[in-house]
Amino acid sequence: MIVETCPYDEDYFLRGRETGKSLYENYRWMPELTTRMVEAIIAHLGIKRKDSVLDFGCARGYVVKAFRRLGYEAFGVDISEWAIKNADEEVKPFLNWSENSPPALPEEFDWIIAKDVLEHIPEVCQAVEYLMDAAKVGVFAVVPLAHGDRYDVEEYELDVTHVHRHPLRWWVGQFHRPGRSVEGRYRVNGIKDNYAHCPTGNGFITARGIVE
Repeated sequence: MIVETCPYDEDYFLRGRETGKSLYENYRWMPELTTRMVEAIIAHLGIKRKDSVLDFGCARGYVVKAFRRLGYEAFGVDISEWAIKNADEEVKPFLNWSENSPPALPEEFDWIIAKDVLEHIPEVCQAVEYLMDAAKVGVFAVVPLAHGDRYDVEEYELDVTHVHRHPLRWWVGQFHRPGRSVEGRYRVNGIKDNYAHCPTGNGFITARGIVE
C-alpha cells in the first residue's frame, strides 16, 4: 500500500503532545538511555558480534547509532521521510527511507528489531510475514498491549497513529510458524522500564529459528 500523506512528520516527533499527534516531545539522541536499552536487547536475544541488525521503523536512527557504537553492524528503515532526512548524521548513511507500508527492506538481516512500530501498521499480518521472511536468525518485536478497546498504559492512547489494540496472546499468534520458536512475555529488564508500574502494558515477542 502506498501512503499518500505520511503522518510521521516534524510535529509528530518534536511536538507530539502539543499537536495531539503522539507522545513525543523533542525526540532526540539520549545516549545513556538508548545505549542501556540496546545492551538489554543484545543480552536478551544473544545477538552475536557478527550478526547484522535492522531497526525496522528506525525513526531518526538512534537505536542504530547505539548498536554501531557498541560495535555491531546495524541499519535502519523507516516510512517517515522527515525522520530519515533529519536523522542523526553519524548513522544517516546506514538508514533507508521507504514510501511503502510496510517499509521495503533493503536486504536480509540476521536480526530485525521492530520496537513500537507494528501497532501503527494496518496490514500488520503482512508486515509480520515480511519480517519473518527477511530475518535469518530472528525477529524481536515490542508492542503496546490492550485488554478491551483501550491500552493498558493509558498514555499510549495519545498516539493517533496507533491502529492495533490487542493482548499479548494475539500478538504472539501473529508470529507462529511451523518449526519456529516464538516467545511472548510482559517484561524484559532494561527495555521500557519506565512502564514497569503497568505489568501487562507491553508485550515483548521473540521469534527464533527462522533458518535451521
